[in-house]
Amino acid sequence: MRLGRQKRSGLTAIVVEIILIGIVLIASAMLAGFTFGVFSYYVSPAAVTVQGTICSANGNTTTCQLTLTNEGGHNTATTGACYLDGRINISGDVVGGGTVPAGGSLGGVQCVAHGASLQSGSQVSGALPLTNGAILYFIGTLD
Repeated sequence: MRLGRQKRSGLTAIVVEIILIGIVLIASAMLAGFTFGVFSYYVSPAAVTVQGTICSANGNTTTCQLTLTNEGGHNTATTGACYLDGRINISGDVVGGGTVPAGGSLGGVQCVAHGASLQSGSQVSGALPLTNGAILYFIGTLD
């Protein structure tokens, strides 16, 4: 007696194995994409702006007080350096910096630069680098 059904069982096992391999490949690609940041463009990046700038001078020290606002979807942080440009370019230190939360703000950030005595009423422009590679530009007038 011959059974004709025995020949088909090998074909079913191959089809099931191909489907399982496809599911594993798709799941691996998705996991790798989220782990290594391939799909990070689906989440909005940090979009930080300077909302307020108040600058003051005391001798040869110029201080600009900043309020940073992040309208993006990622946290980012300030670096330890900043740059001011009155009549000459001077580098300074960030005081009171930290993490600017996603959808939030960070106040009390100061760019403090030494080595240039600027007069009251002078316009000062500056740059504040962030850890995500962005550079925030600001303009203030010395009180």
